[in-house]
This record gives sequence, structure tokens and C-alpha cells, in this order.
Amino acid sequence: MNLTDDDLQMAVRNFFTPALLLEFIDLPDLHARIQWGEKQFDEPDRRHSVRRLEGEPDAGSLTHWSATPGGFRYQVDARSGTRSGFVHWREAHQIVNSFLTPVRYGALRAAVEAVAAHDAAYVPGPVPYRTPELWSSLFYRAWARQASGLELRASAALDAICPPAKAQPALF
Repeated sequence: MNLTDDDLQMAVRNFFTPALLLEFIDLPDLHARIQWGEKQFDEPDRRHSVRRLEGEPDAGSLTHWSATPGGFRYQVDARSGTRSGFVHWREAHQIVNSFLTPVRYGALRAAVEAVAAHDAAYVPGPVPYRTPELWSSLFYRAWARQASGLELRASAALDAICPPAKAQPALF
């Protein structure tokens, strides 16, 4: 079976993290997007499948991305059967650009840069503290709280540019 419009929207949306979406948007042309896309499938820590969440089309279905020349193959293992199709990077770029505005781009860039700066400031251990407990209470918890807020901002910017096929309820 062929992909539905919802599948296509979910394929593009779930492929990107906020930082990857910013990289993709900033690429100058189709050739650069194709090279970038091929590189994404070479990354060893990159996920290539995800299970759809409750409230999304075909909730619980496992989805897979696999590299193909000029794009990727997206497959949905749904209860009603397997659907798959080829998504060209030009098509992914068109989907992203359909919701992209200067304000959304600025929000995404600011959020991604704030997350990167915050991550770069992380101290990996209780170096300046006497005990790990002091490090956790005086540094790590505050750092983690701020990191969560920054990640939430970045995710909200991603959702504004690549909305889900069905709007999800607010987290709080």
C-alpha cells in the first residue's frame, strides 16, 4: 500500500530533531540536501525507527526510515497492513517550507543555539563539590531543569514548522 498524506507528514516531522531541522533548512540547494540526507543514515547513533504515539494516526505502529538515492523510504507497519513509499529530499523541503516563516525560523535558531550553549556549559562530575550529593543538589538539578525548558522551547519551534498530522494535546 502507498503512504497516506498523514504518513508523509509524520515521516518528515519525526525524522528531524530541532537541531537537524535547522541544519536542513540552512542547506543552500537540493544537491546539498541529498548529501546531507545520505550522511544522516551513516550516523551510528541515529534512530531509524519509531513507534507512533497515542493520538497519532495508526497509534502504536512501528515506522522505519531507510536510505535511498535522493531521499528515504518510509515504512509504516500498521495493523491494517504495511504501507511504504519513497520520500525525496525535495518533497521533504517543500513540506518544511509550507509552514516556515521568518518568526518560526528565528525561534528555532534561537532555541537550538540556546540548547547547544547550555550543553557546552555542562560539568560532567562533582569536580568543585565535596560530594556527589552536593553536586546534584547545587548544580545538576538546576542545570537539568533549565535544559528541559530549553529542549521544550526547541520542540515547540519544531512543532510549529513541522506540525504533527493530528494536533497533540498540550503537555500541561
